[in-house]
Amino acid sequence: MSARLSRSVGTPPGWPDILGLALRITTETGPADVLLASTGLSRPGRLVLTAHRHASSSRLTSLMPYKGSAGPVLLAACPEKTGNWLPAAPDAFRRALGTAPWTLGLFHARPAGRWIRFGTLTLTLDPAAADLPTRFDPLEHSLPGAGTYGWTRRLRKPSYEVARQPAQG
Repeated sequence: MSARLSRSVGTPPGWPDILGLALRITTETGPADVLLASTGLSRPGRLVLTAHRHASSSRLTSLMPYKGSAGPVLLAACPEKTGNWLPAAPDAFRRALGTAPWTLGLFHARPAGRWIRFGTLTLTLDPAAADLPTRFDPLEHSLPGAGTYGWTRRLRKPSYEVARQPAQG
């Protein structure tokens, strides 16, 4: 698995920003990408992006539902209280992750339902791995067994097409 933490708005270092966590999972059928953003966890709050100064205090959700066999499903990753303080600035986050892992509880819920824990994710830094400009795309690399609603695909597709274009400059 590989992961990347990002700051969405690009506020100055140390300022709160909307955080994103991209996960690439290797499956039998190829890569699967999951994108999470900092939101609240309450029923209305899970639809609201929230800014944070520290990754270790952010709660991250899929914001848009996956199409599950029993209906729409949201995913969430919530930091465990380990005492590790992880900043959100990319370089500082990488340095901090090099000294201690980031452990997150994994949850699923129906859009108006309660969160149910289903796992734990522990992220560590591989100091030998280069930070490559990987492009994550949950439409091209979907989770096995999880579908995408047409309306979420229509909302996401234009931004993912732009993100896949080579950087100019």
